[in-house]
Amino acid sequence: MIDAKCNNLLDSLESGYMIIDKNLVVSFWNKWLVINTQISKNEIIGKSLREFYPDLNYAILSRKIKTALALGSPTFYDANGNTKFIAINRRKITTSALAFMQQQVVISPYLNSKSEALISIYDISELHETKISFTKEIAKVKKLNDKLGADQEIIDKNIMTVKTNLSGKIIEASALFCEFFEFTKERLLGQNSSILKSGDISSIVYKELWTTILSKKSWSGELKNRTSSGLEKWVHIRIIPILDEQGEISLYSAVYHDISNDKLLAQLYVTDPLTKLYNRAHFDGVIDSITQHQRKEEVNFFLALADIDYFKSINDNFGHPVGDEILVLIAKTLTSSLRENDLIARWGGEEFVIMLKNVSEDEAKSIIEKVRINIGDARSEGNVKVTASFGLTKYKVGEAATLTFKRADDALYEAKNGGRDRVVLK
Repeated sequence: MIDAKCNNLLDSLESGYMIIDKNLVVSFWNKWLVINTQISKNEIIGKSLREFYPDLNYAILSRKIKTALALGSPTFYDANGNTKFIAINRRKITTSALAFMQQQVVISPYLNSKSEALISIYDISELHETKISFTKEIAKVKKLNDKLGADQEIIDKNIMTVKTNLSGKIIEASALFCEFFEFTKERLLGQNSSILKSGDISSIVYKELWTTILSKKSWSGELKNRTSSGLEKWVHIRIIPILDEQGEISLYSAVYHDISNDKLLAQLYVTDPLTKLYNRAHFDGVIDSITQHQRKEEVNFFLALADIDYFKSINDNFGHPVGDEILVLIAKTLTSSLRENDLIARWGGEEFVIMLKNVSEDEAKSIIEKVRINIGDARSEGNVKVTASFGLTKYKVGEAATLTFKRADDALYEAKNGGRDRVVLK
């Protein structure tokens, strides 16, 4: 179930957003869709999309949903070049025969554990209409040069494109590209494309990118870039090597698509709004993925459940704002005490869950004991002292995740009954 904050955010956006599962059952339908389709949330949520749009190419749609969920990354819906997804009448008065809204549709993974996908629908009717109009005019003097059939000025203003030489120096950039990255064209041309790097993307990604394009193949992927003012933005990029008459690479051409909103929404889906840790749904998805698809002997992790001692008393004596401050303090202490590859989530209320990857039993006990001590040493702004109890257990290859959690919960119960502020391993 999508939470209220995500609901409000999606309802405020000027694009369509729906969430459907692999069986095409709708679980979310935003305000933009309500207005443009005249189908209310109550009418469609819980029902199959087929009941309302029987003419959709569901073979392609189902395949795209499966691909997005399997790869864990967005994909584009393109039913054999058709630019309509769901039939939406255009309300704008127009002289063209474009009666239906033209759409760009992105299918993104939402919750793999529930096989749900987020479908984003963008209205590209005006760009499409302009293309149609321009095509009619240019056809009077010459044939279309390429499949786009659009005026270079339209492309320049509406599509982010860039060209670089073999060393990565930018030699051409569209107006929209310059605007998006907050550069003047004069300042950008001649710069190396590395000027846009955020520094947060693994070198492995860039190595794979260069290996691909140097082999004369196109590369597509997601990168976090930085504007001239330092603002970080996520983009989907397709880079195509351009070959000369001898078949050698002469330059690289790339098309960028802004996916910052999709990334923000994806982050909201998996993040606890108070502590900024992962939420329970995301943690469940990770555990399910490991236990269902990676049953190998090298799968090695310990699970720890942490519970703040006497948290109800803190809320009763100091008030819920102080209780929230304590939860944030614990989250920061957990993050600073654990390794970068350890997974931490707020499990609910005053409980947290930790996955320690690739550690021995002695290492796991030592790490969680250090966390326990650090929590005891931490102080809130009001100098409130807190402690936490921990239940620790090792995942047994092949067992259901519920059994692992049950064992950790039993260990936590024993730690609580044994006096609190302690770690119990089962």
